[in-house]
Amino acid sequence: TFMEIIGCDAAYIASGGSYFTAETHIRHLNEVRAGTRIRIVTTCLQGEGKKLHLFHEMYDKSGCLATGEHFLLHVSLKTRKASDPGAEVAARLAEIAAAHSVLDRPDGVGRRVGQRG
Repeated sequence: TFMEIIGCDAAYIASGGSYFTAETHIRHLNEVRAGTRIRIVTTCLQGEGKKLHLFHEMYDKSGCLATGEHFLLHVSLKTRKASDPGAEVAARLAEIAAAHSVLDRPDGVGRRVGQRG
């Protein structure tokens, strides 16, 4: 959904641009059963040039179930190399990144495997 919000939708991808995930860190914090209503909170930690850094938190009524931190690079599908996104995607992403820059950093950002809180 976030990608569609910034304009990186099927039409954009068909035109030759997309984001590729370069690194991901997922924390499984609690059990969730099939059928549970969940909500996802996404924070854009960085969105400038070729770089996109997102943090997702998954919640149910009991609290945070999992987090996912993702670093993505915008890529030209023609050259298969990192490239700046199109102007509309870059503008929307910059707007969201600026709005999110004033938010508190979510718990768990920058964690690595085996690191204690």
